[in-house]
Amino acid sequence: MNRVAVTIALALPLSAVSLSGCAHRPRPTVAVEAAAPRPTGWRALASAEDQARIDALPRRWAEAKTRITRRYAGKVTAEGALLDPAGALPLPSLPPGPYRCRLVRLGGTAPIASFKPDFCYIEGDAKGVAFTKVDGANLPGGWLFEDGATRQVLLGGTRRHANQQSPGYGTDPAGDVAGIVERVGPFRWRLVLPKAGRGALLDIYELVPVPPAVPGATPAVAGK
Repeated sequence: MNRVAVTIALALPLSAVSLSGCAHRPRPTVAVEAAAPRPTGWRALASAEDQARIDALPRRWAEAKTRITRRYAGKVTAEGALLDPAGALPLPSLPPGPYRCRLVRLGGTAPIASFKPDFCYIEGDAKGVAFTKVDGANLPGGWLFEDGATRQVLLGGTRRHANQQSPGYGTDPAGDVAGIVERVGPFRWRLVLPKAGRGALLDIYELVPVPPAVPGATPAVAGK
C-alpha cells in the first residue's frame, strides 16, 4: 500500500505540470491579409508602364523646364498656360467637334519646338468620348476617361495611315498612346503625352475648337 501511494503521489505533480504547460501555451492564430483593391477607371486598363509614365509627369515637366535655356525662354513664355505644369483648370471635358491641334515638343533635339497645326476630332456616343487626330505625321487616337476634377486620361493607339481605324489600346504595345487632357483656358485644352517622339520628354498638343460655319452669319466688326 505504501508503495502504491508513493507512486501515485509522484505521478500527480508531473500531470499537473504537464497540464499547466498546456494551459499557458499561446493558441495558434491565422492572419488573413486583406486583398489589394482592384484598380478602377483607366488604371484597370492601362499597363504598368503607362501608369508609371503618367504618374511621373510632374518629374518630366520639371526636367523639361531645366532644359530651357535663355535663348528659348521667350518661346515658353509666349505659350502661356499651355506650358505651365500647374495650368490645369476645372471642367476638363472636351466638347464633341473638330479641333486644331498643334504639337509643341519639349526636351527633344531643341528644348522647345512648335509645329504647324493639324486637325483632330472629338466624338461622343453611348460607349464614351473618343479622340482622333485626323491628319499630320503623328496619328494618335483613343478613348478618354474621367480622372478627377481637372484632367482626363487618354488610352489608345497610333494609326500608321490617316485612312486606317485607330487600333485599340494594348493591340500593339509599341504604338500604345497614354496621356492626359487638361483645360488651360477658355476654349483651350492640351493633350500631354509622356511617350514623346524623337526621344523628347513631352509631346504637348494644343487643342482649340474650330468655330462652326453658321449660314448667313457675318463676322463682328469692332465699333459697330
